[in-house]
Amino acid sequence: MDWSPHIVVRADDDVSVPTAVAALKTFSTGFPDHKATVHCIGLKARAFCKPWTTEGGHTLLDYSSTIKTSQLHFEIVRRTRLPIAIIAGTTVFYEDVSEYSTTKLFGADTIPEWSLTDKIVNVESVEKTLIFVAKPTAVIATLNEMTKFISPSTEVESNDFSKWGGQSIVMGGKIYRQTSGIFNMIFNYDPSLMTNFSSKTADKYETVFGGSAISSTMANLEATGHDTSSYMPFVNAALNEDWEGVKGYRKVFIDSIS
Repeated sequence: MDWSPHIVVRADDDVSVPTAVAALKTFSTGFPDHKATVHCIGLKARAFCKPWTTEGGHTLLDYSSTIKTSQLHFEIVRRTRLPIAIIAGTTVFYEDVSEYSTTKLFGADTIPEWSLTDKIVNVESVEKTLIFVAKPTAVIATLNEMTKFISPSTEVESNDFSKWGGQSIVMGGKIYRQTSGIFNMIFNYDPSLMTNFSSKTADKYETVFGGSAISSTMANLEATGHDTSSYMPFVNAALNEDWEGVKGYRKVFIDSIS
């Protein structure tokens, strides 16, 4: 399948810039002989994104720091009919993933249900590091079908920045949270519309969890009783472009929250 790669880069602080652009640094490994569209949110990472796109013949699109990643994902999908790969800037590629194929609407990895606190449960979700969207028009059609009775048409979504945000319900003395984004809405609506990555595919890349906002992400996890000491060796490896040292971060993160 011929994928058009879209890299979404967001760095919320200066220290996170090196990890927020890991996907650009390793892009040629994951998508050899491809040209990417880089969606740069805010100004902090632009100093890296601008020369990288210019020198490599890629495309750079700039966005205000106020735009939500979930909103941008919707806009990227809505504006194309061709297969696309949506890549988080914090992705580290170890092998070519461009030969991936799926017959479903999209393919991605998942994160199992986990408890943020004894009262707050994050339901199983799509892991948004790398998402192959094979059928963009079908994704939008599914969203229209899902939301037609509860919210305005997605055709006017560009004026609604909150629609694709995380959802929460209170039930049985607990708060259940659904992670933001159109792919999580579809996954929770009908998991059969998505292909879950095999271990062979998942092993071809890694993610720097929290790499877009290192300080605040670690502080938030620590505030809810999570030990982040096991994460920092991987984060530091990414900051130093020691990509081999980043391997295993996803497993450590998931094991720590399970």
